[in-house]
Amino acid sequence: MAILFLIIGIVSLAISTYFFTRKENTTAVIPARPETSLETLHKKDSSKRDVFNANKEKGNAFEDYMIQLLGKEKGVQLVSRNSDYHKNGVSASENMEPDLKFKLNNVPFSVECKWRKSFFNQEVSFAKNYQIRNYNKYQIDRNQKVFVAFGIGGNPSSPEKLFLLPLAKLTEEYISEHEIRDYGVKNAEEIMKMIDK
Repeated sequence: MAILFLIIGIVSLAISTYFFTRKENTTAVIPARPETSLETLHKKDSSKRDVFNANKEKGNAFEDYMIQLLGKEKGVQLVSRNSDYHKNGVSASENMEPDLKFKLNNVPFSVECKWRKSFFNQEVSFAKNYQIRNYNKYQIDRNQKVFVAFGIGGNPSSPEKLFLLPLAKLTEEYISEHEIRDYGVKNAEEIMKMIDK
């Protein structure tokens, strides 16, 4: 009887070894390799960088438009333009200040420039709360007027509508189309009247 159990054990061992070591003839489907976290981060960073660069180009084009519009007026002198430098967590301190600094007959004033493709839900975004605080601090510390120029529609170098608001009128991150309407300007002469008030 012991021999029978020994034979059954050897046969079982041989069969199990055969089944566990033989290669199957089926074609295995190898799933696509998921992106590694570094690849995913690189793609996200690249996408964010592309959006940032496109927005920066639009902002620069609108700033150029405002410089050309105001800079040709009698008594107006462009003092400086911010670099808006920001890369890998390093920013220029001037980023907390308005984009453009001018003098009108030696009296300084500044302009923060915002171009938007359109109003969204009858509103336009202005800035984050911390940015509004920075602009207000700049205005108080420097004792000079700060204005916000909004270009709406068209393209940044030739907006369809142009508005110039005193900073004091902007206390929230968004301003409604209704509130901004009274500050529409059509040309440099109208802008100069608002600045010289």
